[in-house]
Amino acid sequence: MLFNVVYGVLSLITWSAFFFKAKDLARDWGNKELQLLCLAISTFAAPFGFAAPAVYVRVDALLGIPNIATLIIYTSVAICLTSFLALLVSWSSAQSNVRLRHRLIVGYAIATIVAMTTFFFLGTVDDAEHAIDFDVHYAQTPYISAFLLVYQCLFTVSMFGLIVLCWRYSKIVDKPWLRRGLRVVTAGAVAGLGYCLPKVASLVWDILGTSPLDFVNSVVAPMFASLAAALFAAGFTMPAWGVGLGKTTAWVSNYRTFQRRYPLWQAITEAFPEVVLDAPPASRRELARDLEFFLGRQVIELLDGEMRLRPHYTEEVSRIAREIAAAHNITGSKADAAEEAAQIAAALQAQSAGHEPQAGRGTDFDDSANGDLGQEGARLTQVAEAFRNSVVVPAVLERLRPATADA
Repeated sequence: MLFNVVYGVLSLITWSAFFFKAKDLARDWGNKELQLLCLAISTFAAPFGFAAPAVYVRVDALLGIPNIATLIIYTSVAICLTSFLALLVSWSSAQSNVRLRHRLIVGYAIATIVAMTTFFFLGTVDDAEHAIDFDVHYAQTPYISAFLLVYQCLFTVSMFGLIVLCWRYSKIVDKPWLRRGLRVVTAGAVAGLGYCLPKVASLVWDILGTSPLDFVNSVVAPMFASLAAALFAAGFTMPAWGVGLGKTTAWVSNYRTFQRRYPLWQAITEAFPEVVLDAPPASRRELARDLEFFLGRQVIELLDGEMRLRPHYTEEVSRIAREIAAAHNITGSKADAAEEAAQIAAALQAQSAGHEPQAGRGTDFDDSANGDLGQEGARLTQVAEAFRNSVVVPAVLERLRPATADA
């Protein structure tokens, strides 16, 4: 039951990855790299369907050959690994070397599949169905032991090849999601070694005597193979779905940024309605539809309002804000943001009370962002957070209250 569930879930994951990339292949049918990727994913997805014990026995019954599903599974995996390696060679090798290396890879795979098929039919595997423990049960059976060893050798060579090629290529690519995907595939290949190395050790041990690794061979190793398959499916499709995920993450971040700055924007635009050049979004749907526009307008309108408040800024507010920030161990950019938020809050209060600004103030502001709206936006987000949440702002206003009352 466990293997039916595990293999069923892995089959679903890998087939989902295949159909995800098949859409790209349908739009660009002549793309050889997409062809290799889809072939690799499909031939890694198929074995998990066949390996589920409930399916395994039905395949054997349908074809009338006991344990033929094992040959189908291992042949599919061999094709899959060959396709993965060929794809990586296409990506990471000089074009003058690609054709020769492809021929070597494909030649080794064909020789392996022919040898596997020959040894399988020369051997005797008709005593019973062995969906779970085929490798253990037939490890000392003439020809079948050779069948298993030839397959595991190809698997081991492929895992080392994937580790070397993926890691090397991940260091030179400039696309973040491709780099992440290659590193996930590298992790998958390391997990794959957890499958093949114990099996190779057990097979060689059985040739010399009786291996004590039956449990590792039949239970632990397939779990490593399942983990490797999931990582391969995720890693090789990550450059495609990762871009969409990145855009979604950026949109969510921008939406939260707009909402975080909104209380400061509201306070400033209530004091200076003329800075609002475009009506704010009437609904969340409108904000979601034109988020980039409203986010940009919000920054510009905040800067306009900030400029209008600067004549009300005072050295006293700065001094008090710094003292309170230091008392609360607030330092660095957070202290700067808290000071600016306190100046804004005090200036809004002075503006509301009708106080005249100090002569000569309003032009001596910090323009370290050099007009970069991205940097200004990041600064204003910190200021808005401090305006709403920092202990400095209410403490400054409280200290100023006696002076305001006397005025």
